[in-house]
Amino acid sequence: MSSLAKFGFTAVAAAALAAGVPDARSETYKVTFSAAHGTQLPWIRMIKEFYIPEVDARLKAAGGKDAIAWTEAFGGTLAKVGGELDAVENGIAEMGFVYTIFEPAKLPLLAVTFMAPFGSDDALTVSRIMYELHQEMPELAGQWQRHKQVFLAALATDTDYILTTFPVNKVADLKGKKLGASGSLSLWAAGVGAVPVQGDFATHYNNVKTGVYDGLIAFTTGMYPAKLHQVAPVATRIDLGSMMIGALTANQAFYDRLPPYAQAILKDVGREYTTRIATLLTNVAKGFEQKMEAEGAKFSRLPAEERSKWANTMPNIATDWVNRNESRGVPARKVLTAYMKKLRDNKVELVRDWDKN
Repeated sequence: MSSLAKFGFTAVAAAALAAGVPDARSETYKVTFSAAHGTQLPWIRMIKEFYIPEVDARLKAAGGKDAIAWTEAFGGTLAKVGGELDAVENGIAEMGFVYTIFEPAKLPLLAVTFMAPFGSDDALTVSRIMYELHQEMPELAGQWQRHKQVFLAALATDTDYILTTFPVNKVADLKGKKLGASGSLSLWAAGVGAVPVQGDFATHYNNVKTGVYDGLIAFTTGMYPAKLHQVAPVATRIDLGSMMIGALTANQAFYDRLPPYAQAILKDVGREYTTRIATLLTNVAKGFEQKMEAEGAKFSRLPAEERSKWANTMPNIATDWVNRNESRGVPARKVLTAYMKKLRDNKVELVRDWDKN
């Protein structure tokens, strides 16, 4: 190469760097993040306000060599409720919020909290337990791997209420009543003689208003944004417990394309999201309950003896769940045992030992 050619090449390279052209080794990854609900729900809003910007900040702090160009497909614009798992699995979305509560067939082991109700009513405790179990048990991580996904974060809710159009003072008051009970919650309703009807936060309001059902089982941070207390103003705290209802996941093929440090950032921010959203939901729930009461909702608490009656007279749904899954080679007993041990290790007062009777 002549000296003039060399000079020309160097000048072009220098000009490109001065103009801010990315280094050839850097890459911008296009990521569509799918969620069936919008940012009016706190756990979706936290994806927008914390998870995404925090990942960006940590990528920049790591040297800024790689970046992510995000597309926020929230509010069901890409996948509706129950379609998020498939969207991420098929690569339609690189990342997503997946409602495990609506996937009992495809993600059976993720239903463990629902199979052992009346446990901890603390979202931080349950979310931490479920996150830890994902790190400790290949059986749980394997549930996601079978659907070509990587687990990043867990969402456990604040404790459940029954929101109804009629007063609830005892378990017998629910007999024959139609209750909106999403996914696995239907087992709780049927266990006390209520009639479970499938629904979600997108349909609950109209379903109660039009008489499709007489009330629903749900948690405060989902109820208040949907204004459900306007149509079902009787709120009875039953402490069925905090439940894992969803997770943040990444498509496995997309995740594998990332450099190791970027993979670690997605996971590290996911772990922090797990803690932050649980803490937020606990704090927000208190404020939402005050607002609901100010707007006409009537709050009460199911007496302890009635709560115990509910827990101990319903069928052992955990045993049924274990037997059903074990017959198909799914290690539900191991997961249930590990979950119950975690509850006991965290000094949770159990109303029923689901793994023993």
